[in-house]
Amino acid sequence: MAQRVLIYTNHFYPENFKVNEVSEMLSNDGLEVTVITGIPNYPDGKIAKGYGYFKNTTDVVKGVKVKRLWLIPRGSGSKLRLVINYLSYFTSCIFYTLYIGLFKKKYDVIFVHHTSPILIAISPIIYKWLRKPKMILWDLDMWPDTLVALDIIKSKKVILFLETLVKWIYKQYDKVLIGSNSFASKAKERVADYKIDYFPNWAEDVFTQKNQVQPNNNPQFPEGFSVMYAGNIGEAQDFGNVFNAMKILKNEAINWLIVGDGRWLKQLKEKVSQSGLSDKVTYYGNNPLQTMPYFFSKADVMFFSLQDKEIFSKTVPAKLQAYMASAKPIVGMISGEGNQIIKEANCGLSVNSGDYIGFADAILEMKTNKQLLLQYGQNGEVYYNKNYSKRSRKKQLSSIIKG
Repeated sequence: MAQRVLIYTNHFYPENFKVNEVSEMLSNDGLEVTVITGIPNYPDGKIAKGYGYFKNTTDVVKGVKVKRLWLIPRGSGSKLRLVINYLSYFTSCIFYTLYIGLFKKKYDVIFVHHTSPILIAISPIIYKWLRKPKMILWDLDMWPDTLVALDIIKSKKVILFLETLVKWIYKQYDKVLIGSNSFASKAKERVADYKIDYFPNWAEDVFTQKNQVQPNNNPQFPEGFSVMYAGNIGEAQDFGNVFNAMKILKNEAINWLIVGDGRWLKQLKEKVSQSGLSDKVTYYGNNPLQTMPYFFSKADVMFFSLQDKEIFSKTVPAKLQAYMASAKPIVGMISGEGNQIIKEANCGLSVNSGDYIGFADAILEMKTNKQLLLQYGQNGEVYYNKNYSKRSRKKQLSSIIKG
């Protein structure tokens, strides 16, 4: 009889998160997989078309059973609305966990996909008390460090409470998977070494297959040297300093292509408009994952950045693997592990977080040394295949689940 795996996650298809592929990996490995998630509402803040409180609350996606629990959507991004969104889903999870724990057939393995908040890891512990399954936490957002870095929480008492809570949560799990080596020291303060596994991100199949699907809205692209960002545009991504680099390069023949959305996009647009940079920056909004190789093909260089905070120096954004797998040259404004990987792979140029002058210089250098761009891209693809391939992660995940 196949092992039964229950995945808890804040986000699932049609929302684009790695847990979508994890569920598919496990299902293809012969396991019976069920996902508990919320009604899709990320990143737009409203319930996705085709879903609702009484519409498609149960589903089957690529052989995976999906149960969508009630929540109040994120809305336009206010902190209060975000808290309400988190708490509403947390409450739904508690009640549904009690229901399946008491009245449904046992799941052998619980797998938790933790982005944010840490509340997602609590309901599975209740199930553990009731049914004693194997417990796996995939921790992609190191709490409370992220909250401190973004100045969301400043009270030492609250920080201590959260650190104590997270340490307790870690102890309830049999395995804790971390996405960067830099998180290991923090994780080891919470649980024994043998419970921690390095489980880095990988690129989705669309990036390795490189099939170019053109978006339906037929986007237009400027001529000339183009630098592209693809992903969430939030506080952590440090677009304030990206904008500073844009100003430095104002008189250069450089196009900035921004693919994605987020809470900082409105502010970025205002700054760009006020500074007379509108003809240099083009926005493409959110687009389906399968169209990303098409967008990437329109860029000479891909970039990413993170704030100058200790927690982010330990973070390796998933877009790094997507850029590498796509054989695109990369320019980074990031400290720590992400910076080191770019340099080790020799797949582009990288400066420390906050160094917008160096960031601007790196972009200009790449523009004036185009012969290096192809080599950077090839180097990145080779490094990706050696260190981050999906095949390796699938094999590792199967060993963790069945071991």
